[in-house]
This record gives sequence, C-alpha cells and structure tokens, in this order.
Amino acid sequence: MKLVTFGTRDNKHHIGVLKDNSSVIDIRMASNDLGIPLSFESIIHILEDPEGLEKVQRVIDAAGKHAGPWYRSLNDIKLTAPIPRPGKILGVALNYHDFCVRGKLDTPTALKVFMKAHSTVVGPNDAVHVPLERKVTYEGELGVVIGKTGKHVASADAWDHVAGYLIVNDFTANDYIKEDVQLMRGKNLDTFCPMGPFLVTKEEIADPGALAIKTEVNGIVRQNSNTSRLIFKIPEIIEYFSSFLTLEPGDVIATGTPAGTALQFDPPAFVQPGDVVAVTVEGLGTLTNIIRS
Repeated sequence: MKLVTFGTRDNKHHIGVLKDNSSVIDIRMASNDLGIPLSFESIIHILEDPEGLEKVQRVIDAAGKHAGPWYRSLNDIKLTAPIPRPGKILGVALNYHDFCVRGKLDTPTALKVFMKAHSTVVGPNDAVHVPLERKVTYEGELGVVIGKTGKHVASADAWDHVAGYLIVNDFTANDYIKEDVQLMRGKNLDTFCPMGPFLVTKEEIADPGALAIKTEVNGIVRQNSNTSRLIFKIPEIIEYFSSFLTLEPGDVIATGTPAGTALQFDPPAFVQPGDVVAVTVEGLGTLTNIIRS
C-alpha cells in the first residue's frame, strides 16, 4: 500500500492510497460513500490504530469494486509530505561505507545522530529555500517510518515497529556546520527536509537493506548507491534511538546518505537557485524539489 497526503482546491489535507500512476483513492470520501466508517484524519492517526492499515485496506478493496468520485486524478491534487508534521525526525550521519571511503573518513564504530524539526518538512515538488550566501548540499536518504510505540526495542524486534518507508532529502548547510562545529543549525533551516512522495508500507518492500538509491541535480547523477552499503542497519538504528527515546507512530528516521554529496566534488557541487533535485529509491518512487533563494 502506498499512502499519500494531498491537498485539493478546498485547501484541506486529505489522506489517500495511490491506485496507479495517475490517481489516488480519497480514503475519507470512499469510506463515507461506501458506509464503512473511518475516523482517520491523517496517516499518523492510521498508524496509531493497531488495526489502522487493515481498516484502510478494507475501504480500498470495497472502493476498487466501484467507479466513484473518490478517485482523484494526480493532475487535480497536490501531494504533500505523507506525514507533514512528524513527532520526531531522527537522522544518522556517516552511515554509508562509500561515503566514508570517498570522504577519506574512518568508518564509525558508534552511531552519530541528530534531530530535525518538523518545521523543516516539505513535500514533493515544493521549493527548498536556500539563502544565497550558504553552502548547501542535497542528501538523498531512505526514511523509515515508525508504526508502533516502543522504548528499549531490541534489534531482533525492530521490524515489528516499522510501518513503512519513504524518501528523505536531508538538505544540509555545510558552512553552518563548519562554523558551529555541530549539526543543529546546518540541519534545521526551514524547508530542509523534503519527504515523500508516498509512504510505502513495509510488506511491499522485500528487503529495505538492498534498495538502489540515486540523487540527480538537473538530470546529472550525483549520488548512486545501494542501502546494502549502510554501516548501521535499520534494526541497530531503531535499537539505539529507542534506548533513550520513546519511538512513536509517525516518527521518521533518516538512515544516512551515500557518497556524492556536494563537498565530495571538486569544486564542491553546492545547490543553486533554480536547480532541480530528484532522489529516487527503488520501490519508493522519486522525490523532486526545486531550489529557491
């Protein structure tokens, strides 16, 4: 199942399921018209209900048997970030072998982590606003969406807490990081965390540890890797974060970025106003954003 959040001409957020490459099913409209009551107003609400995904699936199965107004053309709606305001956005730095090799960095022996504010979140085709004087890089990443509350989750049990996956582009102001000698400011400018284009539930991804990941800027490939090159795997990451944080439905973990960020080119390939940045992850679609000043 591919869950989406979208806006329409009424300026309200709706939740839906991608039916094909051209339409979505409006879950609330379909449930009302088909007499299958659902009270979900967001994807987080779906995930908070232990039977939420099954309830949505029943609506989708029923809707698929009829032609109804709940089918919305992608041309008539605006996809937003699937989870517009995650409770927590947790990030992992230096987590790809190829990134460390290309950057001539020692392979970490412990997780290096950070957080991003939910005010950084934007959706597909939204603008990422980069101050003209700043040195900003793209960072294409696999995002893991938490589906079940957990604290002190053992790595062996981690998959039980995963709802699914989406694409994250963890934009970063490298000059702020250099000035501050820490990550907070450089990771948290408004619009610096595009997510999307949809949340793919975990049963659709056979092995999240073997997904091709690619970032293009203006059609030129900058990053081209595979999640098999992650240093710390998803279960380890979940175990670590849950050792000191309660993970909750809708939290997003950005698992790290591979080789090919701006500083790993000579000269550095920092983004500029007008650039179009597209991150593609196998099975998760493509997340595209344009750079604005």
